[in-house]
Amino acid sequence: MTVLASANEADIASRWYHRFMKAYVQKSPFTKRWITYKDAYIGDYFKNVNLPEYKTNAISNYIFATVETIRPLMVDNDPKFQALPRQPEGMDASGDMQEVFSYEWDREDMNLKLYRELINFLTIGTMIFYVPWDSKDKEVRSIPVSPFNIFPDPLATSMEDAEYIIYPRYMNEVVLKRLFPKKADKLIGGDVKYSEFVNDNSKNATLDNQILVLEIWTMDYENENYDNNDAAVIKNKNSKGRKLIICPELGIVLEDVANPYDDGELPFVMIKDYDLPGQFWGEGEIFQLLSPQKQLNDINNAIIDNAKTTANMPWIIDKNAGIPFGKITGRPGLVLRKNPGTEVRREQPPQMPMYVTNAVDVFKNDIQNISGIYDTLRGDSATGVYTAQGILALQEAGTVRIRLKVKLMEAGLGKLCQKWKSRMTQFWKENRWINITLTDGTYDLKLFTVDKLKFDYYIKLTAGSTTPVNRSAMLDLMIRLAQTPMPDGQNIVDREAVSQYLPEEIKAGMLRRMKGENQNIVALQQQIEEMSQQMQQFFQQDQQDDQQTMSTLEELTKAIEHINQQIIQLKGEHDKIKQEELEKQKADMKYNEGYKDAEKLYQQDAEKQMQAIQQDSGMQDQLPEEMLTALEDMTDDELTVLMQSNPEIIDLLK
Repeated sequence: MTVLASANEADIASRWYHRFMKAYVQKSPFTKRWITYKDAYIGDYFKNVNLPEYKTNAISNYIFATVETIRPLMVDNDPKFQALPRQPEGMDASGDMQEVFSYEWDREDMNLKLYRELINFLTIGTMIFYVPWDSKDKEVRSIPVSPFNIFPDPLATSMEDAEYIIYPRYMNEVVLKRLFPKKADKLIGGDVKYSEFVNDNSKNATLDNQILVLEIWTMDYENENYDNNDAAVIKNKNSKGRKLIICPELGIVLEDVANPYDDGELPFVMIKDYDLPGQFWGEGEIFQLLSPQKQLNDINNAIIDNAKTTANMPWIIDKNAGIPFGKITGRPGLVLRKNPGTEVRREQPPQMPMYVTNAVDVFKNDIQNISGIYDTLRGDSATGVYTAQGILALQEAGTVRIRLKVKLMEAGLGKLCQKWKSRMTQFWKENRWINITLTDGTYDLKLFTVDKLKFDYYIKLTAGSTTPVNRSAMLDLMIRLAQTPMPDGQNIVDREAVSQYLPEEIKAGMLRRMKGENQNIVALQQQIEEMSQQMQQFFQQDQQDDQQTMSTLEELTKAIEHINQQIIQLKGEHDKIKQEELEKQKADMKYNEGYKDAEKLYQQDAEKQMQAIQQDSGMQDQLPEEMLTALEDMTDDELTVLMQSNPEIIDLLK
């Protein structure tokens, strides 16, 4: 890299070493407290080596128990990422961004790093991650940094408003010579002066060939020059900030360059347990628990000492009792022989005052109330609560404080992911194969293209994705929801929702079976979709080729409708005519019946008249005049009927 500084290296190293010492002095009260907190977590703080042998120095470390109860609950679940695009064009790639962050998280083994750093988070109150670009391996790195090794601008209240951050550490001279071969002849190692920078605050570090190295990230305000007349900026060497690597004890500047990152931000992310307003450093659990823990240890030791004393009360023996010195021991069933008239007795032990034993419970309750970690979170059942739902409700209420810590942790990890995404956008130049986890627990490879990084995303963790949950209770709830139908007939949740809370060995097998069952359904659906597409293409082609046919069909349809209407009308008329014909037939039948009756009556009358005529005329050869007149008045039909009935009339007429 090209060296930007033109001033003398010794002056630059001296100036920054002076700033480092100011920051060191300003931070020293926190450093002393942090060492105490670490010793209290381990238990060394409560060990008193100056006590006499007969005094008890037992330690019941409730601080350690509290921290180790909170720590696994905070990383109970793997985080789930959300990539929220700032432009609508990035919506299609948001799913791929979430997958690539899950891959990067696993690649850097962030779960293990986070679990380790939670010790600093809960004891000291702060954990810090350094997010650089590894140009050798071409990967983004997330490096946990001890709070002992970070020195901010004394006026800073957060990482965002710090003018500079100094990251000191000791490095072997061989490593430095390999990294900076041009300065190899000036790099000479020595002993460790600041032991808190080595081996996690080792107090007796006597390492050789070590060189103090200050890595400095600054906003470089000192390089901005202003005109005295109108206060306008004339020159700004490094608009994105500046990075320096110096060896202050040797007066050497190893590197002085512009900030290599496009975002122009300091490459550190700080996450606090208790974020106090106006204070750069956070506070942890031990800050409030240290005093009741000390008092509890003192009372416990006093109780043990009292038990030791009262369990072996002194003997009172007359000199002339006849018992040799050293013959009385604490052996059970001891038999003593004494001279008559002498006294041998043992003092009765006093009772332990009740306020002493009560004080133990008081301080234990104080520790629980201060930390918010109660016995129910450790699996101890509260008095009077025996049902599963009752215990679950107590555990849910007991994690209120932990859920707040989880929210703060997730917000800080979201900032870390945002810097991570900035490094990927700047330095990823080629497509990459990433591992993705399928729903059945198996893995697959997927090609991630760098063109998806051109969109601006807001990366964060899903709210509550790492929040502790009672898996057994949630599994029972999901099973009941899977058995509860909705009004549309579907259950509230499906089998995949239930499987999320199953043990991994059961979940993977069940999802594979579900996948095998669904493959046939998917294949059938694909065939149906293909047939639908083919039919759609066929109809589209027919529609393009037979538009005239469709219009003709429309006309025919209209004509058919018109004909149907006419048929309906004709049918109505036909039914009417048929009804009329039926009525006419009925009338004709009645007429014929009446006509036949009339013929019978007329025939009977004619016969009677003929008989009368025959009687009167005595069967004369000539008809009388009245008979002829009557025959002339008859119609042809009546005359025909008469002649057919009386053929002798024909002879008379002749």
